[in-house]
Amino acid sequence: MLTKTIDTRVLLVDDHLINAELVKSMLEDEAGIVLEYQQDPSRALETAAAFVPSVIMVDLHMPMIDGLEVIKTLKQDPRVAQVPIIMLSSNSSPQVKASGFEAGAIDYLVKWPDKVELTARLQAHSRAYRAMQERDRVADALRTSQAALFERTRELASAQASLHEVEKMEAIGQLTSGVAHDFNNVLQLINGHLQLLRVAHRADERTVKRLDAASEGVRRGAQLASQMLAFARRQPLAPVAFNVAKHLRSMEATIRQTLGPHALCLTMDEKLNACIDPAQFEKTMLHLVQNATEAMSLDGWLDIAVDAAQLPGGDSAEAPGYLRVRVADNGAGMPEEVQRRAFEPFFSTKAGNRGAGLGLSLAFGFVKQSGGQIELASVPGSGTTVTMYFPLLRTAAAEELAPTLAPNPVRTVLVVEDEAPVRQVSVEVLRKLGLCVLEAGDGETALDMIRQGLPIDLVFTDIVMPGQVTGRDLARAAAEHLPRAKVLFASGFPAGMDEECEQVQRTQLLRKPYRLDEMARVVQELLA
Repeated sequence: MLTKTIDTRVLLVDDHLINAELVKSMLEDEAGIVLEYQQDPSRALETAAAFVPSVIMVDLHMPMIDGLEVIKTLKQDPRVAQVPIIMLSSNSSPQVKASGFEAGAIDYLVKWPDKVELTARLQAHSRAYRAMQERDRVADALRTSQAALFERTRELASAQASLHEVEKMEAIGQLTSGVAHDFNNVLQLINGHLQLLRVAHRADERTVKRLDAASEGVRRGAQLASQMLAFARRQPLAPVAFNVAKHLRSMEATIRQTLGPHALCLTMDEKLNACIDPAQFEKTMLHLVQNATEAMSLDGWLDIAVDAAQLPGGDSAEAPGYLRVRVADNGAGMPEEVQRRAFEPFFSTKAGNRGAGLGLSLAFGFVKQSGGQIELASVPGSGTTVTMYFPLLRTAAAEELAPTLAPNPVRTVLVVEDEAPVRQVSVEVLRKLGLCVLEAGDGETALDMIRQGLPIDLVFTDIVMPGQVTGRDLARAAAEHLPRAKVLFASGFPAGMDEECEQVQRTQLLRKPYRLDEMARVVQELLA
């Protein structure tokens, strides 16, 4: 028993109306078959596109345009090219049938077949066409799913590579920091004995010269250790608020001298300020200029630009929150494998071991320690761009939000909070007050910053944090190393204030959850 196809849509193209009436009479009792008739063969394509048939019957012999031309026209249009076509003719010649198949017909009927045969052929071809449509739909869906899967796999691989890079740089930083610390201890021992020897042999000129040469070696070693600590983000910084563009203008002569014959272009927003260490910023810029100079040919150029921007991937609708410094050259560029290692300390591609391979690693450490971000983009043969992002100091916002707070000198606040979202909100509000803000995600990092003697006016810290160092420990360290600094606690555990500690007892406490305007008011009062 034949399974009748639902919605078998038949288009008949025939110049004789009587043939259409005959076909209609044969199919009128068949459920699920819809018949459309077009007497004008020149309008066959138009009707087919509008009717959307699942099978088409075309008469061979018609005036003006014969059936073969109609079939070819239909097969050339992508809208109906896949629809099966049955050619109709009273001629049973094999040559005629072959010409129909060559034109694109899939079947051939001699007028007129039995009703049962006609119905069966129409339904069979319609079923095959519907099955092909479903197959193509599934194939398209599969291709779309595969493309989405490949894209997701690529994103995951990229994220994994980024995580691996972060973990690698952190591990290298910890190792470098430990080596630099031990190295400094050894240098201290050597330097102490050199000084004693110099005193004991001050009358021997030759010995004094040799000791001076050895002391110069110690000095260079100490400088190298300092650079290693810079990469590890452990170098002592002295951040102050200053105009970056004006500072670069003052460096222009030095930059041009370093560049030599290469061209220099400075494009800078003169109104932007940041709270960073000017000496380390200048050292970083000169390292980058030196790297660019060595990578360029005689017709090279260097472009330094300063503007306000968001971090890559940030919300473009928000106001720029970072000061961006871009250093771009048209030098030799770097291949991908070199870019992946460019920030590693002591990695260098310079021939003959020229340079220590610390230029970009120093920039990496300085920018990270300053609360910013650094990006590297390079194309072999086209050049390299190093982009540094520093938190933007909004002096206008400071005047609006805190008219009672003197803008000069800019006060520095160290925010210590292990919950990153909480810390980020506090940092943003304090920066809008015109304050220079340093941040630490754990007590150990904050303790290092306090012991470095950074010019910190207020330590704003949580009391209870993961790790060995608590807020109370930071208060004690501040009393020892920063006697003029104020301390402000924040905690959801009031019991943490019970300990008998003079520094703890004389500090103020913000109980979580606290309002941001309350935090701003308390900070202003402490810094007044």
